[in-house]
Amino acid sequence: MPRRVVFSLLTPLFAFGLAVVLVAAPASRSAQSTARRIVAIGDIHGSADGLSAILKAASLIDDRGTWIGGSAHLVQTGDYMDRGEQVRDVLDMLMRLEDEADRAGGHAEILMGNHEVMNLLLDLRDVSPRVYAAFADEKSEDRRKRAYRDYADVMQRGKRSSVSEEEWNTSHPLGFVEYVDALRPGERYGRWLRDRKVVVEDGGTIFMHAGLKAGTTGNLDDVNRTAEREVQSWDRTREILVRAGLITPYFTLREALQAVVAELRRIAAAVEAKEPAGDHVTRELVEELRAATQIVQSSLLHADGPLWFRGFAVDPDSDGAKVAALLERFHAARFVTGHTPMVKGITSRFDNRVFLIDTGMLSSYYTGGRASALEISGGTITAIYANGREVLASMPPVDLR
Repeated sequence: MPRRVVFSLLTPLFAFGLAVVLVAAPASRSAQSTARRIVAIGDIHGSADGLSAILKAASLIDDRGTWIGGSAHLVQTGDYMDRGEQVRDVLDMLMRLEDEADRAGGHAEILMGNHEVMNLLLDLRDVSPRVYAAFADEKSEDRRKRAYRDYADVMQRGKRSSVSEEEWNTSHPLGFVEYVDALRPGERYGRWLRDRKVVVEDGGTIFMHAGLKAGTTGNLDDVNRTAEREVQSWDRTREILVRAGLITPYFTLREALQAVVAELRRIAAAVEAKEPAGDHVTRELVEELRAATQIVQSSLLHADGPLWFRGFAVDPDSDGAKVAALLERFHAARFVTGHTPMVKGITSRFDNRVFLIDTGMLSSYYTGGRASALEISGGTITAIYANGREVLASMPPVDLR
């Protein structure tokens, strides 16, 4: 590759100064927005027991876990993964309920939260070791040994220091390899997770994991399309990095970004010294490396992005006019979001324009937390708990079609 081409691709990166930081389908209106009853459930975090209990309390499943909600709409606002130990059970339950609800004339819309995105990008810092164990089998030890050998080879070729096999095994428990494999784009869980929307509107209510900042441009479909495009871009980048021998398929997000930075610096040093950068170095590779460094600024990971924004929970009450204007622009009556735990119970803000439904279902992690659901039916909005119900608001039904 000509040196001037490499420099033209690398210069903006180093001029900016790189810091490695950790961190679909249309949504504007549901095709079934005239449903008489909508039930929304917030963050689950691997609590299959809590999810099952609140689904029963909301009369959506029976004691066998089978859908009995009829034509009701279930909306889950993301963060069913990480922290808890029953993630695989939760995934299986949600996937099954999607099918059962549709067959019964109802609907189940399972959205994407920031923890689902973290897993797709292989930021696995919050995965419980017992979740990995749920994916392990009798061949896991052999797979892990091969994965370590591949890791050590990649690190050696790149002249980067590697950790010992014992240390690597500590951070890669049995089942880690199988878990990562299960999240690949073509596998059952990976394919299903990538098909999740970030936001959906149903019956005048916008459901999503975190929220939208005032001044957000575009429409709800744009939010979904952007996230889908960014996940696909990262998947493509990982494939290119693996083919180039810079990472293995089991590098975490942090490890992959460290490899990207190291390779960019190596290429820049080779060009500066007027030495060959390597046969694998192409314009496409350098462009992908540069693009990879921007993942932390994407809507998937940005602190003010739709999967991380906490304004609906922490902004002052005086910001109610901004929320009202945002809803007016989207022709909706309210937002329903999770993300920020409200362990005292489902909370409404800004004159019932925002309902916060993450109540810390995983009570072993969130002290005082409990499972809950929000029911919207006939103009009445009700909080449902395992031990009872509380009417939060009553208003005329909204038809914004």
